[in-house]
Amino acid sequence: MTIYQIKQELLAGKTIFDLPLKVTYYARVSTEKEEQMNSLENQVSFFEEYIRKNQNWIFISGYVDEGISGITSLKRENFMKMIEDSKQKKFDLIIAKEVSRFSRDTIDSLFYTRKLLEYDVCVYFLSDNIITASNDGELRLTIMSSMAQDEVRKISERTKFGFKRAIDKGTVLGTNNIWGYKKAKGKLIIDEEEASIIRKIFATYANDNKIGLKKLSMELAKQGYYNHNGNRFHQNTLKKIIQNPKYKGYYTGGLSTVVDYRTKKRNFNDKKQWKVFKDYEKVPPIISEDLWEKANKKLMSRGKNAPTYQRHQTRYPLSGKLYCEKHKCSFVRKVRHYKNKPDIVYWYCSNFHKTGKRDCMLACFKETDLYNLLLYLFKRYETYEAEICNELMNLYIEISNQENNIVQEMKCKNEIQMLKNKKDKLLDLTLDGILNEEELKIKKISIEKEIFTLETKLKELEGKKSKQEKEKDAYKKLRENIGKELIISKNNIEDYIDELIDKIMIQENTMNDKAESKIELKISVIGGGYQIISFIPEEKKQND
Repeated sequence: MTIYQIKQELLAGKTIFDLPLKVTYYARVSTEKEEQMNSLENQVSFFEEYIRKNQNWIFISGYVDEGISGITSLKRENFMKMIEDSKQKKFDLIIAKEVSRFSRDTIDSLFYTRKLLEYDVCVYFLSDNIITASNDGELRLTIMSSMAQDEVRKISERTKFGFKRAIDKGTVLGTNNIWGYKKAKGKLIIDEEEASIIRKIFATYANDNKIGLKKLSMELAKQGYYNHNGNRFHQNTLKKIIQNPKYKGYYTGGLSTVVDYRTKKRNFNDKKQWKVFKDYEKVPPIISEDLWEKANKKLMSRGKNAPTYQRHQTRYPLSGKLYCEKHKCSFVRKVRHYKNKPDIVYWYCSNFHKTGKRDCMLACFKETDLYNLLLYLFKRYETYEAEICNELMNLYIEISNQENNIVQEMKCKNEIQMLKNKKDKLLDLTLDGILNEEELKIKKISIEKEIFTLETKLKELEGKKSKQEKEKDAYKKLRENIGKELIISKNNIEDYIDELIDKIMIQENTMNDKAESKIELKISVIGGGYQIISFIPEEKKQND
């Protein structure tokens, strides 16, 4: 049935239970604790029985999210799958226990229930007795969602206050995954097996001036010391261990603050805001203060003497452009020197380079192999240059004409501000006796709905604006190059790499049981388009 048909039937006096509908359900619990998981099983059992016992309904398998917060929908995999399935008309009605199970954010609730209505799907919230297809469904949903959202805010504030009180009392917070310790009843207890590794890390690093973090990682591996995953210790892990005051018996709290209860965005505090003090009772030391100070003095000294690098150095044409799809990291450049033949330049997967773990078929490539591929691609571009440029110039003109979005964005912002001012004046009108409380309530809800609609529209406009600006930059770059004669050869290929190449994603491709490296070249001048080239490098140096 369509939403229009459902609304007409409801207006005619029928109930949702009288209609021939395909019905599914959505269930969620926010933690994976045993009692909550039992609650989830009960929810699923209840919904299935509830739907099946109605002879007018057709049961459709439900959607369940386990151990996930309801503050934002994007992290709920099965919730998003349900939204996608609704586009395919797999069901007409979704049953949820209550609004807070669906979403604890007002904007989220309204956004997705409206989307579902667009797809001819309505939602029935059992405990709240809200049917989104009914005339007052959205109004009641707005009120209940606002209450659910405010409850989340209150819980967040209470949690923050609780954490602050716990820190003031010196209670050890955080997870139970700190190396060398186990946490119990707000205190740390030394785990002797892991503590021996911590002592080894500090002693080796502090007492050997020739050893850095990378060599320390390799030395620990030689002696049979590995992390919890059975791999070599990462340099960043070792750095954090050395910097942690807990190992010398100091309580450490207040390192970060949650700044938004909805997104859970966390900001790390300045060291001046940390709460650090000696507390051997709750944080027993694994090493002496002298050894900790010695190791940290060396760490700071090496940091000051180390050269400063940008995120991606751009002294080479391929710097910052090569990425390993498997390990989600960039490639680094290395030169191999030989006595009786010319030097050879290789590009290594940085994960392989740091860890030495040989699980990457893409460990390294000859620079000459990559240049030959790019030369081949540029020659193809040269052949079709006129057609490509003509097409992209049209796209550039089209995007340039979309400046109207900026006007709409400004208009939205102005209207939102006017509505907010109008909302602020409602209380004055009530106090002056012009409006009674009931009129105040109705007008306030009406204004809030208008503000929500405009804020949703503004979000969409801002998203379009960001995308258009990126596309305009790409097309503008092309426009500047139109008319230039492309005469590309091995001798001048480096001049064109920075001009034309945006990114090279390197990923594994297995065909006929042979490992093949597929390189995906994304060329900025064609506004986000890409060309895929597959090849097998002449020589894989990961076994060198």
